[in-house]
Amino acid sequence: MVLEPNPSLKERVKGQTRYLLLYIHRLSMYNSAMHTPNQIGKDLVAASSTPLVLAILAEQDNYGYAILQRVREVSGGALEWTDGMLYPVLHRLERADLIQSRWEKSESGRQRKYYSLTPRGKKQLTQERAQWQTVDATLRQLWQSLAQELSTPPLKGFSS
Repeated sequence: MVLEPNPSLKERVKGQTRYLLLYIHRLSMYNSAMHTPNQIGKDLVAASSTPLVLAILAEQDNYGYAILQRVREVSGGALEWTDGMLYPVLHRLERADLIQSRWEKSESGRQRKYYSLTPRGKKQLTQERAQWQTVDATLRQLWQSLAQELSTPPLKGFSS
């Protein structure tokens, strides 16, 4: 005689497992959508990738890993790019003729692919810089007026 588990118990465990999996999924989605104050969101990282790479290459020609290190350095560690994020950006910029690449032997004798700005990339950097300065000035103005509103004491007779 083979004992079968109680079907209602089996269904109950299956239901609890499904609930637990959905809860874990929802929790992970919620936590990944939340950012600590110093963590930069995906959309902002993507939007800033072109001007950052162009500006780094305006400083000097560089290879992928050095670009990753420079991003980390200038952002004070707030931006942690990966190879999987950087190389598609480099390939896109190269296809758009904003940067060019060449293979070069490093001091250690290892071949590295160096990237440099093209004349078109220098023009694009000028445009990107002007656009980001406009965004920066706009946000600073909004935040300054918001800070003034928040620090203004409430009018007499009104409670906040």
